[in-house]
Amino acid sequence: MLAVKPQYRKDAKVFCGRRVRKSFFTGAGKKKKDYFFGTVVECPIFHGEVCYSIQYDDGDTEDIAWEELVKIMLPEHQPSTSGLTDATNVTDAHGRHGGNAASRQTSRKQPNGLVTPPTQDEGAEPSEVGTAGQQPRVQRQGRTRKRDVAERDAEPQSHQADCAAGGPGSIRGREAMPDGAEVQGADAEAQAEERPRKRRAGAQAAAEAEEAAAAEAAEDAHQQADQVPLPVPPEGEGDDASGFVSRTRGLAGQVAKIHVENFMCHQHFELEFGSHVTLVSGANGSGKSAVVQALQVCLGVTARNTGRGTGIADLIRSGCPDSKVQVTLWNTGEDAFMPSVFGDRITVERHLKRAGASTYALLDARGRKAALDRGERVKDVLDRMLDHFTVDANNPLTIITQDKSRSLLQDKSNAKDKYEMFMAGTLLDRVQGDLKAANAQVAAMMKNFEETKTRFNAEQQEAAQLNSKVQKLRDADKFLQDREMLERAIAWRAVQQMEERVVVAKDAAETRGPELLDVYDRHIAAVARAKQELIDRQEELAAELVQHDAIMANQTTHAEALLKAQRDARAAMDRAKRSKASAQSNLDTLRNEQKALDEQLAKDNNGKAAEARRLVEEHQQQVTAKRAALNEAVEAFNVATQALEAARSESMELQRQETAERESVQHSAKLVAEFQKQLHELDAAQGNRLGIFNAAGLDDLISRNAHRFHQRPIGPIGALLTVNEPKWRLATEVALGNVFRDYLVSCTTDANLLRELMRQARYQRASVVTSNFAAPLHNIPPARRPANGFMALMDVLMVQDPAAHNPVMNYLVDKFRIEATALAENQQQGQSVNHGQAAGAHISAAIDTGGNWYRRNNELKWTDRNERVKEQHCRLIADVSNYKAALERDLEQREAQLGAQREDLAGLSSRLREARAREAQCDQEVKLASNRRMRAKTDLNRLTAQAPEMPSFEDDEEAGAVLTQLASIQNELAGSQIQLQTAEEGLALAEQAHRQAVQQAREAQARYEERVGDGNRLRQQQSEVAAQMADLDGMRNVAMQNRDTIRVSLEKLRSRVEAADAQLQRALAAADQVCSRAEGEDAIRKARVLVSAVVNKQLARKPQWASMGRDEQLKTQERALEASMDFAGLERHLVNVNKDISKAEAEAGCSDLRELEIRLEAQKKTVETRRRACNRMWEMLQRFQSSYANQVQSFERLRTSLMDITQAKFAKYLRRRDHDGRLEFNHAERTLKLLVKPKGKNNRDAQAVEDLKQLSGGERSFTTVALLLAIGENTESPFRCNDEFDVFMDDVNRRVATETLLEFAMENSAFQYIFLTPQEITTVEDARQQLMKRRRVQLPPTFLRTVKMHPPRENANHA
Repeated sequence: MLAVKPQYRKDAKVFCGRRVRKSFFTGAGKKKKDYFFGTVVECPIFHGEVCYSIQYDDGDTEDIAWEELVKIMLPEHQPSTSGLTDATNVTDAHGRHGGNAASRQTSRKQPNGLVTPPTQDEGAEPSEVGTAGQQPRVQRQGRTRKRDVAERDAEPQSHQADCAAGGPGSIRGREAMPDGAEVQGADAEAQAEERPRKRRAGAQAAAEAEEAAAAEAAEDAHQQADQVPLPVPPEGEGDDASGFVSRTRGLAGQVAKIHVENFMCHQHFELEFGSHVTLVSGANGSGKSAVVQALQVCLGVTARNTGRGTGIADLIRSGCPDSKVQVTLWNTGEDAFMPSVFGDRITVERHLKRAGASTYALLDARGRKAALDRGERVKDVLDRMLDHFTVDANNPLTIITQDKSRSLLQDKSNAKDKYEMFMAGTLLDRVQGDLKAANAQVAAMMKNFEETKTRFNAEQQEAAQLNSKVQKLRDADKFLQDREMLERAIAWRAVQQMEERVVVAKDAAETRGPELLDVYDRHIAAVARAKQELIDRQEELAAELVQHDAIMANQTTHAEALLKAQRDARAAMDRAKRSKASAQSNLDTLRNEQKALDEQLAKDNNGKAAEARRLVEEHQQQVTAKRAALNEAVEAFNVATQALEAARSESMELQRQETAERESVQHSAKLVAEFQKQLHELDAAQGNRLGIFNAAGLDDLISRNAHRFHQRPIGPIGALLTVNEPKWRLATEVALGNVFRDYLVSCTTDANLLRELMRQARYQRASVVTSNFAAPLHNIPPARRPANGFMALMDVLMVQDPAAHNPVMNYLVDKFRIEATALAENQQQGQSVNHGQAAGAHISAAIDTGGNWYRRNNELKWTDRNERVKEQHCRLIADVSNYKAALERDLEQREAQLGAQREDLAGLSSRLREARAREAQCDQEVKLASNRRMRAKTDLNRLTAQAPEMPSFEDDEEAGAVLTQLASIQNELAGSQIQLQTAEEGLALAEQAHRQAVQQAREAQARYEERVGDGNRLRQQQSEVAAQMADLDGMRNVAMQNRDTIRVSLEKLRSRVEAADAQLQRALAAADQVCSRAEGEDAIRKARVLVSAVVNKQLARKPQWASMGRDEQLKTQERALEASMDFAGLERHLVNVNKDISKAEAEAGCSDLRELEIRLEAQKKTVETRRRACNRMWEMLQRFQSSYANQVQSFERLRTSLMDITQAKFAKYLRRRDHDGRLEFNHAERTLKLLVKPKGKNNRDAQAVEDLKQLSGGERSFTTVALLLAIGENTESPFRCNDEFDVFMDDVNRRVATETLLEFAMENSAFQYIFLTPQEITTVEDARQQLMKRRRVQLPPTFLRTVKMHPPRENANHA
C-alpha cells in the first residue's frame, strides 16, 4: 500500500530521487502509448501545501501535487526504461554500487532532509573522479531559491536575521525566489517555448487515455507496494543532518573544467572538477596555481590583480606568441543563463597575445561559438552572465590566491586588510560605495533645486509687478461698468423690496393667518385630549394609592406583630438560658456532694459498702448511655429540621422562579400572537403597504363610503411616506412613528365619519387631524433650516401621492417642525449640534442614523438614546416583502424563545415537584426523629427516677446513713439532670423561634420598604401628572389668547396690503424707464457680489472681528450684506464707485492695456512652467532622501547581522581545536582584529592573542581557515577556490582544518569548493572518515574529488 500523504516538507523529502513515469498517446488516433521518465528533485511549498518538482529526462520540469505523484511514481526496485541510472543513490544487497536494479535497496533519509547514499565496501578508496557512469539529469534549484530553502532548513535563525536586514541579494536588487516559483524573464519564456511542459503534452491526449494511464500506474504501484517498504527516517540526534543531497552535475555558475594551452608553465592542460569538493594536490612547480590564474583570467580579472605579472604577456608560456584559456561553467536548472543559446554548459574562452590585447569568446555546450544578437559584445554578455551567476573573481573570498593565503598565514595583512576582505567578501563594500554615490547625487540634486527655486522667485516677482499695472488699468474700466450696474440695481432693488413686502403681507393675510388659526384650534383640541388622558391617569393613580395605603396598613400591623413576636422570642430565650444555668448549677452541686459521699464510702472496708457503690456506678452508667442515646436523637432531630428548612426554602425559591418564568412565557406568547396577527394582515393586504399599518380593512371601508366624504381622507400617513436614503429610515421611524397611523381630513364632518369607520374596523391608536387640503406648501425661509451643510428631516422625506404631498408635509411641519430638525451622520455630529450649535443657534434638536435624539432647551442639553426601535422594525420600507421577511424572522426568533422558555418552565415545574416531594420526605423524617427523641427522653426519665436497690446496713448505722444520703442525692441528681435536659431543649426551641422571628421581621421590613418605595413612586407620578395638567391649562390659555390676537391682526393686515399694492405699481413704472426687469435682476446679482466684497473688507478691519467665532462671523457678514443691499445701501456704494473711478484713472497712467496683458500672460506661463519644474524636483528630492535614509538603515542592519553571523561562525570553527576567539570590528577606523585564545575553550584563564605571529604555524593556519569559512558563509559566489589553505599546518591541524572544510561543504552543498595544496593528500581520507563517523552520515564518492598533479610534461597533461 502507498504511504499516507506527507503533511510536512521534511517528511515529503523522503521521496526526492524517486523515479516517475508519465504516459501519453501519439500516432494516428492517439492509440500508441509512450512515456516520459523523470526524477523527483525538490519539495517546494505552494499556498501552504507540499508539492513535488519533477525533472524529466529531456530537461523539462513540472510541479505536481501528492495525488498526481502517487499515480506516476515507480516502485523503487522498478527501473525506468529511459536508460538513465543513478549509481550513487542505489546499492545492491551486499552494499556494492550499481548492480542489478531489482536488488537495489531503498535510500535512507536522515533527519532534517539529509539523504544518505549507500555505504561503500570496507576499505574502498574514495573516487578520484566522483562519478560512476552516466547520471540522471537532476534539475538544480534556482540559486537564490535553493539557498533560501537550505538556510531555512539548516539555520533558520541566521537566515531570518539576514532576511530581516535585507540580505546582500536584496541590496543589489534581487529578492529571494519563493518555493516553486517559475523562472521569469525573456530567457525563461524562450526556454518555455523550446521545451513544452508535460502537462501541455498530456492535455493533447483524450481524457479516457489519461484515465487509463493513471489506472495503469496506480496498479503497478499497488503490485509492488507490499514488497518494497517506503523509506523511514532513522532515529538519531537532531543535528546529524545538514540538508546535503548528492549530485553528479554542477549547479548553474559552478566550474565544470578548465583547459589551457601555452599558459604559464603548461603547454596543454585540462582539469575537470567535481560537483561538490575538488582537492588538487601538487608540489611547488607542478603548475597547480595556474588553475587559479586560469579562473581569474577567464572570469574578468586583470593580469596585475592576479599577482603573477604586470601584464597579459607575463602569463603566456615562455617562447609562445599566444595562449588560450578556457573555463567551462555549468548552466543547469532554473538559474540557467540563456539556456536556449548555450545549453547546459557555457565555456568562456580567452585568447591571450603578447603583441596585442586579448579577446573573449563564449562557447555553447557543443563547443561552438554562441549565436548572440547582432551588435551584442561578447564582453557585455560575459559581464551579464557573471552578474547573473553572482560570480566576482575579484572578490578575495571567491578566489583566494597563493599570495593572499600566505599573507594571511604570515600575518602580513593588517587589521585594515582583514576588514576590507570582510567587506568585499560579503559585498558590503559595493553597497557602501553605492550609498556614497547616492549621497553625492542627493547633494547635487539639492543644489540644483536651490538654483531653480531662486530663478522661480525672480520670475514670480516680475509677474506680480506686471499684474499690478494691468489690474490698475482694468479697475478703471471695471468701475465704469460697476456704476452702470449699480444704477440699474438701485432702480429694481426698490421694486423687489416692495414686492417682497407685498408677497409676505398677502401670504400672512390669506394663507399663514388662517393656517395659524387652524393650528391653534388643533393645538387647543390636542391640549384638551391630553388633559383628559392626564385626568384618567390621575384617577388610576388615586385608586392605586388607596389600594397601596390599605396594603401598607396591613403590612404595618403585621410588622408590629412580628416585632412583638421577636421581642417575646428574645425574652423566652433569655428565660431559657437562665433556667439552663440554674439547672446546671444545681447539678454541679449535687455531683460534688455525690463525690464527697463516694470518697467517704471508699474509706469503708465493708463489703456491703463496695456492693452499694457498684450498684450506684452501674445505675449511673445506664443513665449515661440513655443520655447519649437522647443526644443522638436530638442531633438527628436537628439535622432533619435543618433539612426540612432547606427543602422549604428551595421550594419557595423554585415557586418564585416558576411564577416569573410563567409570566415570561405569557408575555412571549402575547408577542408571538401579535406578530402572527401582523403577518396575517400583511397576507390579507397582498403586498399593499397598508398591511404594514393594519389599515387594509379601514381603507376598504373608506372606499365603500367614499360618497359620504367631502374629500377622501389622506392616510395612513406612514403608507404615503418614504425616505430618499435608506440610512435615514430608522431616524424617521423614531421621530415620526407615532403619527404613521394617523389620517388627515378636510372638515369636522369627515373627521366624525372617519372615527366611526375606525371603530367599525377596530383601528386603534390613531388620530384624525383636520387640515386644509387646498393650502399651498409652507414657504420655509432659510433662517429656519439647519445651516453649515446639515440636512433637515424634511429634506429626506418623500410623499408618494402627489395629491397628498402638501397636506402631509404641512402637517408634519406644524406638528413636528421637521424643517428645523437636523440630521446627524453619527454621535459626534449630533453632539456638535447639541453642544456646539453646529447647525445654527436656532436648531435645538437633531437625530442621528441610529435614532438617537440630541435636544437643547436654553442651557439644558440632553440625549435620548433609542433603545426601543430596531432597524428591522422600520415601516418606511419600499418593499413590503422585506418588511414581511423581517417580521417572519422576528416571529421565528420569538417562537424559538417561547419554546425555550416553555422548556425552562417545564424544567422548573419538574424541579418544583421534586423539591416539594423532598420537603414532604423531610417533614416525615422530622416526625420520625421527633418520635425517637421523645422515646429516648422517656427512657432516660424512667431510668433516672428508678433508684438502685441498696443492701441492708443494720450492723453499721453510719454507713447506712451515708448510703441513705447517697441514694437521696442520686434521686436529686436524676431530677436535676432531667431539669437540665428540659432547660436545654427549651433553650434550643427558644433560639429557633427567635431566629425565625428575626428572619420574618427582616423579610417584612424589606417588603415594607419596597411598598414604601412604590408609594413614593405613585405619589411622584401623581405630582407629575398634576404639574402636567397645570402646564396644559397654561398652554390652553396662552393658545386661546394668541388665537384672538391673530384674528384682530388679520383684519388690520388686509387693509395695509391694498395700500402696498398701489405703491408697488408706481415703482414698477419708474423702474421700466431705467431698463428691463431681466437686466435689472442681473444687475442686482452682480451688485450683491460687489457689495459682499466691500462688506467683508470693512468687517475685517474691525478690532472685535478676530475674536469672533466662525459662526458668529458668518452671521455678521450675512446681516451686514442684507443691510447694504437695500435702496439706501446701494446708493452709498454708488458714491464710493464714482470716487474709485477718479482715483484709478489717475494711478493707471497712459500705458497700453493690451500690450501689458500679452506680456503678463507670457510671464505667467514662464512662472507656471518653473513652478512645475520646482515641484517635480522637490518631490524627486524627497523620494531620493527617503530612499537614501532607508538604504542606510538597511545597510546598518545588514552589516550588524553579517558581523554577528561571522563572529558566531568564527568562534564555532575555533572550538573544533579547543580554541576560543572573537572578532573586533571598528567601522570608524575600518579595521578587523582577531583575538584568539589557544586552547581557551576549556581554559578561561588563557590569554587572548591579537598578534598571530605569537601562534604556532598550525594554529595560525587553522585560525585563518576559520576566518575564511566564517566570512565565506555570506558569500554569494556559486564556487569557492582557495590556494594553499593548509600551508604551515602540522598533521593534526591539517586534518581538523580539512574536516572542517569538508563539513562546511557538506552543510552548504549548494556551493562548489576547490582547494589547492602543496601537501600530500593522505590526511584528506582521514578527515572524510572522521566526518562521516562524527556526523553519522555516509558521504558518496561524488562528494570529494581529489587530483594529484605532477610537474608539467610536454603535450598532454590531464588531471
